[in-house]
Amino acid sequence: MSSSNSTWDPPLLPDLTGRIVLITGGHSGLGLATTRRLVDKNAKVYIASRSLQKATEAVRNIKETYSGAQLEVLEMDLADLESVRRGAEDFRNLTPQGIETQLQTNYLSHRLLTSLLLPTLLSTANNPRTPANAVRIINVSSDGHAKLAPKHGINFEDMNMESASTWTRYGHSKLCQVLHAKALAERYGGKGVLAVSLHPGTVRTGLSKGPRGSTWWYRFIQPLVELGAPGPETGCWGIVWCAASSEIGEMRGEDVNGGYFEGVGKLSTASKAGEDGEMARKLWAWSEGNLSEMGLLGGTESEADAKLEE
Repeated sequence: MSSSNSTWDPPLLPDLTGRIVLITGGHSGLGLATTRRLVDKNAKVYIASRSLQKATEAVRNIKETYSGAQLEVLEMDLADLESVRRGAEDFRNLTPQGIETQLQTNYLSHRLLTSLLLPTLLSTANNPRTPANAVRIINVSSDGHAKLAPKHGINFEDMNMESASTWTRYGHSKLCQVLHAKALAERYGGKGVLAVSLHPGTVRTGLSKGPRGSTWWYRFIQPLVELGAPGPETGCWGIVWCAASSEIGEMRGEDVNGGYFEGVGKLSTASKAGEDGEMARKLWAWSEGNLSEMGLLGGTESEADAKLEE
């Protein structure tokens, strides 16, 4: 376990020429700040957004600073699983429902997106020209996975948790993200895929107003919650570090791949449920079954798993 890397700064990133990054919500907040940091180091970034207008405006603004930035826009609404599938298909072509809102937006849509891109990720990792640890999946979770989710972990008997509070459902969805990274590392870590989750810390963004449906009292105390918190430009550093730093690839230990990070470069310990490998495998099976039943997954994971046998 490492200590917080307080001396790290985004300019220390290596040149990212030839790297391709897909960022959901890359037109605003942490996503926009992360996009700026990565294009500054010559990465090509695809901004996935439900609003083409906002994403296009973001591209225009970024290019005012980085005229040579390689940016593309993908239309993708994370509240619509069919839209996620279409966006993933568009991405693959470009590069050679009944689910509770927070569970779908924070976890299941990203689970589908990652699964649809697995064949591309694995073939890239298998390319001898690809640097070690270059293929990465970063799940931006929250310490809410430990503080707000049910203590017993994932509620497989009632995934929508309709009788629970908005905040409990939020924590539940964030726990799913932590377990997803753990399952990805277990299944594909040996094939060159590095998957981690992280808590970026409290950041002054629109999301800091709380999840959809937050109570009035939270909006009242929000200024206190944000007191001293950084804005997106600094708040994104932990995400950027996980996504592109060379240091994470040099860390040793079984806990790195599938691990849970806090802030910039600090490998931490998730909640008891978040460290439960059996729960991660059960969530993987639940997600695969439901997405396949919806006709959204097809044979993509089978195609990816077949590569494990090669």
